[in-house]
Amino acid sequence: MIFPKDFPDKLRSSILVSEVVGKKVKLKSNGKEFGGLCPFHNEKTPSFTVNDQKGFYHCFGCSAHGDIISFVMNNEGLEYKEAVIRLAEDFSIPIPKVHFDEVKENQLERSFLLLETICSFFEKNLALDKQHEALSYLRKRGIDNKIIKKFRLGFAPNSYDDLVNFLQHEGFREDEIIKSGIIGKNEKGKLYSKFRNRVIFPITNKQNKVIAFGGRTIADDLPKYLNSAETDFFKKNQTLYNYFFARKAIFDKSYAVVVEGYMDTISLSANGLENVVAGLGTALSAEHLKELFVITDKIVICLDGDSAGIRAAKRVSEIALPLITSKKNIAFTFLPNQLDPDDFIKEFGANELEKTFINSSSLSESLFEFALMELKVDKNKINAETKAKIESNLLAKSELIKDVTTKKHFIFFFKDLLFNLGKKSQKNKDNLESVTSFIKKYQKPANKTADILAKSIIALIIKFPELANFRDNDFDIREVNFFSEEFSNVKELLLEEIDVNNLKDEVLIEAISDKISKKDSSDLKNLLASISFITLESAQIKFSILLLKDLLLQVEQQYREVLNKIDEIETHQTAITNQKIKEIFDYKNSLERRILVLEKETI
Repeated sequence: MIFPKDFPDKLRSSILVSEVVGKKVKLKSNGKEFGGLCPFHNEKTPSFTVNDQKGFYHCFGCSAHGDIISFVMNNEGLEYKEAVIRLAEDFSIPIPKVHFDEVKENQLERSFLLLETICSFFEKNLALDKQHEALSYLRKRGIDNKIIKKFRLGFAPNSYDDLVNFLQHEGFREDEIIKSGIIGKNEKGKLYSKFRNRVIFPITNKQNKVIAFGGRTIADDLPKYLNSAETDFFKKNQTLYNYFFARKAIFDKSYAVVVEGYMDTISLSANGLENVVAGLGTALSAEHLKELFVITDKIVICLDGDSAGIRAAKRVSEIALPLITSKKNIAFTFLPNQLDPDDFIKEFGANELEKTFINSSSLSESLFEFALMELKVDKNKINAETKAKIESNLLAKSELIKDVTTKKHFIFFFKDLLFNLGKKSQKNKDNLESVTSFIKKYQKPANKTADILAKSIIALIIKFPELANFRDNDFDIREVNFFSEEFSNVKELLLEEIDVNNLKDEVLIEAISDKISKKDSSDLKNLLASISFITLESAQIKFSILLLKDLLLQVEQQYREVLNKIDEIETHQTAITNQKIKEIFDYKNSLERRILVLEKETI
């Protein structure tokens, strides 16, 4: 609901502060003011005052201060717009209508209706799932009917046409259906569903309206997770999964937990940990953090305990630096043994997981460990030169902090740690397991072919920033995960630099230079030189070829893994396994054929 700009002022002049505060705080009259115990901090002696004449409340104990709107925002964890609407409803003050372009308004309502219809289709399919594959998958993950209903989980049948036919039967036009973000159109002009044989996770906005979908394969198809394409009202770097349900719990517990995926979020929620949200396949962005800082002062980042999770955490730490203050901060929980939060709960329980959140590592501690990891420091071999490199790294990070007080204390903290680095002490032994050890233990061996393909793709994006929005029937570059995890992260950084800072050409290489090696930077410059004369049209074909080749590498690995496991499979499963091998083999061959066709176009 939209209201006129002057409507909040009308509320302030129509509603007494004591009427709003009095619903939550027992107030006593004290001349022209009221007094009571502050609702924002624990106190035994009243230091909280309300002044109706001046229209504000103030606490002399914790310095909380504001008007009726800020009180509702801070007391109930609502955003500004929601607080205004809540006050209007509570005091029966009608909200004047704001007239918009009726055509656009109708289109928007039509889009939401379409997505709601799609959601219902998936929900019914899960209930009617005859083979019980999807339900079986959810049951194995500990998801009961109550959670299925809460999160409106569904199932996309293994069909290209069922959803399309259903939507057309419901009266939706082709152009509307395509704009949903989950329906594609092939070379012959035929519509098809991108989500097939997948458990469906509806993605909602702050008002709990469906705006997109995520899908998890219940077979061995690639990619394992698939998200809707971005639309006018669905932007991945601005949307957090489960935000609607988590918001109240985040406010009540005074911190938010960010995990990696849908299942982690749902599993934690099912086990009573409600203050949890997740990103949507893309790296956590500054916009995500800003969104959470509106309703809480602390964000705990809990990503998977593997090398990719550690690298993602390192990147989040750098994104957060310009946003933190003496009040707003982030922390990190690193789970042991390569466990994700869902696995951790199954092994140790929700209470133990919550303890790791409460005892999470501060941003300053984590940055220090990340610096040791980045510089490959051996703690047993510390010298002046090593300390100089570490200090230079940490000072550069500290300079990103905008809050003067916070920056000063980060620098002091790092100098203290550097002074003690190399000295043997019980305190050092008792510290959390070093992030460096995670990387050494779980990092995958490099694949030169995968790295070359990824670098070539990245070089094309640098040359033609238009490719940052590349999308066809097979790939959405913002969704693609390369065979090389390292360069998947570089790709995410690159897209963010294009989106936020509108950078291009070799300036982009400089922007990501501190995240890649000198050799990789040199390789990218050489690749740029080799494609200096190609056109955008040729680049798009080359881009498709490279993405197909990278996908082929992943399929070939999957093929080898299935072949290696065949000896372990019992006799009665052999037929199923042989069928799976044939499917992967056929898919591998189809990719090879498509690559050949495209390569002929470039000759």
